[in-house]
Amino acid sequence: MSGKPVSNLPPLPAREGGTTSPPLATEDPTPAPAAQAQAGRIGPGEGSTPVTMHMIGNAHIDPVWLWQWPEGFHEVLSTFRSALDRMIEYPDFCFSASSAAFYEWVEQVDPAMFEEIRARVAEGRWEIVGGWWVEPDCNVPGGESFVRQALYGQRYFRQKFGVTARVGFNADSFGHHGMLPQILAKSGLAAYVFLRPGPHEKGLPGRLFWWESDDGSRVLAFRIPFEYCTWGQDLENHLRRCAGEIKEPLTHFMSFYGVGNHGGGPTRDNIESIRRLNGAPDLPRLTFSTTTAFFEAVAGEGWPLPVVHDDLQHHASGCYSAHSAVKHWNRRAENALLRAPASLNYSINKPRPVTRLRGHNHATRPAPACAILASSVRSKVVRGVWVRCYMERENVYHEKTDSASGSVWSGARNIRLRQQRQFYRRPRRGNH
Repeated sequence: MSGKPVSNLPPLPAREGGTTSPPLATEDPTPAPAAQAQAGRIGPGEGSTPVTMHMIGNAHIDPVWLWQWPEGFHEVLSTFRSALDRMIEYPDFCFSASSAAFYEWVEQVDPAMFEEIRARVAEGRWEIVGGWWVEPDCNVPGGESFVRQALYGQRYFRQKFGVTARVGFNADSFGHHGMLPQILAKSGLAAYVFLRPGPHEKGLPGRLFWWESDDGSRVLAFRIPFEYCTWGQDLENHLRRCAGEIKEPLTHFMSFYGVGNHGGGPTRDNIESIRRLNGAPDLPRLTFSTTTAFFEAVAGEGWPLPVVHDDLQHHASGCYSAHSAVKHWNRRAENALLRAPASLNYSINKPRPVTRLRGHNHATRPAPACAILASSVRSKVVRGVWVRCYMERENVYHEKTDSASGSVWSGARNIRLRQQRQFYRRPRRGNH
């Protein structure tokens, strides 16, 4: 029932031929009949290959949306606790979770739970995905912010768990700019999972494809079918819709399940329905799995996959014109933080003082509002559904902007003092 969890995804080689690779069947927003997966096989005829549906247990968590961060913080704790309990009850159950900030919260307030997670990660049943500090908006922040998302996120996972994520994961971001493949690839992320934009918003040659940036960097990308979370207790309808999305030559596919947005994760009823449906003659073989195991299986097949060289846009475009102050605060804070290390570096003539500025770029206490990376104009915050969230964001941005500006001022003062010392130390000519 359970596929073998894999903790390390090897580099996924790019297929030769670039955009000339034979395309997959065009993705159709209307699911094909469930009969397409008769007896767990794609298409009719003898010799068809059995299909494996990788069931990805997850719980997308918005630390801030219709609630402020303290409630989101407690949802992280309760969701992670629930996932650990399900692992005790079901030895083949696997769980995937992103966002280094969430793990740091658990480490700070519940060390015993954190050690349980470490043990499950080592076992291979708890998959660390994303590799970033949070799942941010993927359009508004600047390039340095995306780089630092990976720098601090992957560094944290390596230090605390001895592994780094290999699969990028931004399930609920409202679009994905075209240079992300380069940033992902250079951050050790060989694959990418997303949901938005949907088929009705962006036509793609298939659910699975190579996503390429202008410099030629590629990641193997997968668009989640329909939804990243499930609300019903029984997953039969959800599974049949996902099975209808399987097109040749795919023999592996992913279906995501678990209560999300406000946390929760996979329920007992979810897991029991998967066990009950496994073996059904008109469904693929179901296996509790991870995104890493799926992409490893795909890489092993060597399918000729299409290449997409484009932004993945657009979803909910109006969000990017709502509450412009948030975008203004974010950009001011980013610019100030970019100036600060450069100023300090020049003033003391030493390598960039990353350690000194680290606290300004990610959460240092259990609050997503206490850092630029954790704020990162989260997609749900951009929606403008709660004024108090904006007030909280404003305070954070002003705090970080002032702090970074203070560093710039300190650097300028150091430069002036150094110049003064050099002036007075110069040998002086005697009077004639």
